[in-house]
Amino acid sequence: MNSKNKSTKNKNEMDLKELSISTLEIAQINFLMSFKGINPESISKRIHIEINPISWIIGHCISHMDWYLSLFTGERIYSEKQQKYLAYGASKEDITEKLPFSFREILDKYLLISKSFFEYLKGFQEEKFHQITSQENGGETLIQKIQRITLHYMGHTGQIVIIRRALGVSSWSFVSGIKKEERQKYMKEWIKWWEENRMKFD
Repeated sequence: MNSKNKSTKNKNEMDLKELSISTLEIAQINFLMSFKGINPESISKRIHIEINPISWIIGHCISHMDWYLSLFTGERIYSEKQQKYLAYGASKEDITEKLPFSFREILDKYLLISKSFFEYLKGFQEEKFHQITSQENGGETLIQKIQRITLHYMGHTGQIVIIRRALGVSSWSFVSGIKKEERQKYMKEWIKWWEENRMKFD
């Protein structure tokens, strides 16, 4: 292969920016699909004192993205009360089966958080992905931040699937959505489900 061919990017190849964004998109769509179709009773059910309800897990994951978005915007979308309740290390005794605020609001805010977060990522030059974004965790680059939240989402996606099975509720089988067109298809399905059912979730 000559140097010209070596320097030409195959249309199916992705650079690090594209790869990190698409991997997070895969984690996100599996996370969302893991609770698509769930009812309000199941989403707030606690199967064990040491296991948080699905509603808390969902809010906790979205709060992670809200925090990372604030690194670009300088402000959080979740309120201080929501941040504190959904934070890592929150006391099991303080986490109740019913959220102390609207689950519908949490998911509606997610749509804003996710849209903005991915718009920022896609708008950055690849050089930005190699820069340290904050001093937390010893000072991580943006790529490392994306790796962290991707693994966080996938870990909790597995947890949601297991909880739903323990409740006897049919659940999502992951991992799927590897191809972009699959992710787009699933997102349309999820949005349709949420628009049709959001008023059931206080």
